[in-house]
Amino acid sequence: MTGAQVLSRSLATRVQGLPEPVEMPSGPDIPPAVIEAAVAALDAGKTHYTDRPGILPLRMWVSDTLRKRFGIDLDPGQVTITCGATEARFVILKQLARPGSLIACPGDPAPIAAAAHLVGVRLACVVDDPPSVSLTYLTPADTQRQVQTLLQQALGHDWWVVWDISQSEGTTFHPALIPALASRVVTVGRFSARMPGWRVGWMAGSEKAEKLRAYKQSMTICSTSVAQWAAVGLAEET
Repeated sequence: MTGAQVLSRSLATRVQGLPEPVEMPSGPDIPPAVIEAAVAALDAGKTHYTDRPGILPLRMWVSDTLRKRFGIDLDPGQVTITCGATEARFVILKQLARPGSLIACPGDPAPIAAAAHLVGVRLACVVDDPPSVSLTYLTPADTQRQVQTLLQQALGHDWWVVWDISQSEGTTFHPALIPALASRVVTVGRFSARMPGWRVGWMAGSEKAEKLRAYKQSMTICSTSVAQWAAVGLAEET
């Protein structure tokens, strides 16, 4: 049996264990600014590969948003545009979670369940053995007590922290505001709430930002150029 056959069997076994896909309901109407920006990009011939991290105007918007909303200063060079938040989550788990370790996830596990299964890590809503955890996945929907408890454990055990704001608009708290944690926090966001189906998300921050970016490139090279420019149109409108 060749190496490729061995690898394909392993992958097939993992894929077989994934939950059945769920058809998502149709989202809101696409804002006119998105359509106009996409058409303008097509007319201008912006249909080729973009820079690996994504187009600069979009990365600058993410950087500015993190600064205005949370008071976090991140250079646009620490931002990578992804093919939706789903890709960002998979890349982060694949590169930062130790194989066989636990992911502390106090809230809804659905956003990372498939990625965790493929990567070979387990999700735990309650942490009984902190050294067995390599990463905690948190969202603004988690309670303040849950978040603070897990962040204290992250400090004591050098966990990575994922702060997923892709489905939340209101919070102004951010784990990276804790100086001792800032270098180990990755933020995940998306544009899908306003432009579903265009597959534009992002990940930002941490001392492993370049490693995450490199792995994203190995998967999909770059996010679709026209979709990125369409997201810029949405960002400028808001």
